[in-house]
Amino acid sequence: MHTVHYRHCARTASVMAINHFTTYNPSMTSYITKSRVLSGLRCPKRLWLQTNKPELAKPSSTSQLTIANGIEVGSMARLNYLGGILIGHIEQPDLAVTETAQLIARIPPVPLFEAAFVHAGALVRTDILVPTDSGWRMVEVKSSGSVKDHHLIDCAMQLWVLEGAGVNVPQVSVAHVDTGFVYAGDGNYDQLLLEEDVTEQVRALLPEVPAWLASHRAILGNLMPCIRMGSQCKPDCQFKAYCEQELPEYPVSILPNGRKLITDLQDAGIEDVRDIPDGMLTHEKHIRVWQATRTNQPFISDELRDELAKLPYPRFYLDFETINFVIPRWVDTRPHQQLPFQWSCHIERQGGALVHREFLDTSGTAPMRAFAESLIDAVEDDGPIIVYGSFESTVLKGLINFCPDLECNLNDIIDRLVNLLPWLQNHYYHPAMKGSWSIKAVLPTVAPHLDYSQLEDVQNGTLAQLAYMDIINPETDATERDQKIHNLLKYCELDTQAMVEVVRFFVGVLPVR
Repeated sequence: MHTVHYRHCARTASVMAINHFTTYNPSMTSYITKSRVLSGLRCPKRLWLQTNKPELAKPSSTSQLTIANGIEVGSMARLNYLGGILIGHIEQPDLAVTETAQLIARIPPVPLFEAAFVHAGALVRTDILVPTDSGWRMVEVKSSGSVKDHHLIDCAMQLWVLEGAGVNVPQVSVAHVDTGFVYAGDGNYDQLLLEEDVTEQVRALLPEVPAWLASHRAILGNLMPCIRMGSQCKPDCQFKAYCEQELPEYPVSILPNGRKLITDLQDAGIEDVRDIPDGMLTHEKHIRVWQATRTNQPFISDELRDELAKLPYPRFYLDFETINFVIPRWVDTRPHQQLPFQWSCHIERQGGALVHREFLDTSGTAPMRAFAESLIDAVEDDGPIIVYGSFESTVLKGLINFCPDLECNLNDIIDRLVNLLPWLQNHYYHPAMKGSWSIKAVLPTVAPHLDYSQLEDVQNGTLAQLAYMDIINPETDATERDQKIHNLLKYCELDTQAMVEVVRFFVGVLPVR
């Protein structure tokens, strides 16, 4: 492994710039692309749907953020190679292949970006090709913090096509983000990316490429594969909602942390939780889900009501939103580091009086100190601070590194945190939650008048990050920016109001209106 130097400032990747990567393009269907091969290896059904039913795709917020991050890192990587040429023709692959062939033959050769090659009906576009004395060095750029198995498959597909097209490639590298890099704030990203030589691992995969291509053709040459949902179904799959329509109302996949059990049940022909025979489940939480689902009655322990009622006043319901830039923008921050930019806090006094306070930094400068100082003021000196999960504790511990002079205040806040999630996991379950104890799953069962789906644009943490990136982007239209600020504030406010509703429901107090 060796470090490649990057001397330039980070650039903002607009989410709008990803459209040409996600839009269905009929001109590409005559080629087998590496992205389609990867889709087929992961899930043959996904490949078939991408090709034959693209109108069923619903782009996920996770995939949007991943693509935006990839564009930003890819743009940065190119700037390291002076005199390099970017080959366009995104919508016209044949023109890209022709231009690439012309540039490959150029003397003297120069670095090429997004070079396009075709061999045996397969089309690839290579992030970076660097001329060497013995041929070309291929560099695949990734926004992750390490080399993944699917990166090697990606590279193997490219190398097979390049060499089949007559290009000599003696070395293959993956350039990935160094998560230990700390930005000094001076525009110098010398140590941000690491290039890892993966030539040996990639060449070991080359004999498998023809089989991958054959499998690709076989999948598309037949009816839609019958593939049941499972571990291959990642959050970024654009066809997840479509496949879920084929499931029973309460699929066995809702059993929490039960991967092997779920597979065993499915193999035995049991698809619905309600069809699981008596005595087959042994884990307490699985039995609870099974019983509640089968009887269509929620489980609520008396202990939950008693414990929540003991919480003294004032009660502070707290939620954070964070951003984790791949390319750090603020001094002393690292790639993929969770940095808080927003908090919401509902304060409940004795007698039920409720006040909401909030913070959102939209300046685009480092928000951590202002975040910490405003939070310390908001939560006062005493009273439980109710959160949902361990996220806020983790963020607060990281915040101490940026504000060491506030360490005592922040540690006091950490000591006052009360995590609501494990209480509900151990003492509550409603059939409508379908195996999830997320606040978004719990809220409709206790306060159906509140609904995250009614929020505009921002309905989850990933969409919150995308909204924040647009808010601090100086190119964002002012009206659009104001709307995103409004939506982001409403989203975070609902998170803390949801916790108020949950606690009030279980202690028998009238819900918030």
